[in-house]
Amino acid sequence: MFRLAFLAALLALPGVSMGSSNLKFAFGEQSPPYSSLFDERAVGLFPDLVQLAFSFIPAYTTENVVVPWSRAQYNVRLGLTEGFLTYPSEEREEYAIFSAKPLFTQNFGHLVYSADNPNKDLIESATSFADLSSLTVIIERGSQWEEDNIPDYLERVPGSDMSAMMHLLMLREAGDFLVQPAEDARFIARQLGYSKTLKVRKVDFIPNARIPFHIGVSRQLPSVMDVINQVDAVMQDPEFQSQLNTLIESYR
Repeated sequence: MFRLAFLAALLALPGVSMGSSNLKFAFGEQSPPYSSLFDERAVGLFPDLVQLAFSFIPAYTTENVVVPWSRAQYNVRLGLTEGFLTYPSEEREEYAIFSAKPLFTQNFGHLVYSADNPNKDLIESATSFADLSSLTVIIERGSQWEEDNIPDYLERVPGSDMSAMMHLLMLREAGDFLVQPAEDARFIARQLGYSKTLKVRKVDFIPNARIPFHIGVSRQLPSVMDVINQVDAVMQDPEFQSQLNTLIESYR
């Protein structure tokens, strides 16, 4: 309800004129809480972030398109869709221009565990992965990020997806902790009924934990630099930053 009220207030802001140019933004269809399709519309943090940014830019309005993520990137490459919100990889920078600063930074630097775990005190006092070497981490099968950034000496139990991982942690007690962004962990726990016993601890010893997400606009769009320049200007606005922080916190 808070997010709905927040967005209702957001839509009442002055700025969107009848002469605005419309930009289509593409989002992945199966990436909650970041983006998904519900009642034929885009929902989640990423559509909300883009909507907030452009509510401060009267020259442009936005329309959301929810498709498989591979299709979203392909459409931006060809200019069939004007923009997206993603990590500005070298490959993506070949066909899109990105905002100078991220609109959102995903932080994997969290240990996710149960309040009922007998090793809770160890998890809450750890200052390195070495301190957790006697414990078992639950990972997502096939995750390259986890393979690269979680030490091999930790015993692993794989799950097929994030829901399966949460069940392994909270129901089957097959492992001691997960490494996940707070948004993901709390969303999944809420969906599966584990919120009361879920614990999330922010730590600073997980490598490559922060992944920045920038607004990107297709190089095929003639006004691409105008859009990006206006986004960069909005990012400097204190009122925008205040509303941005409020919106992000509503998902945590």
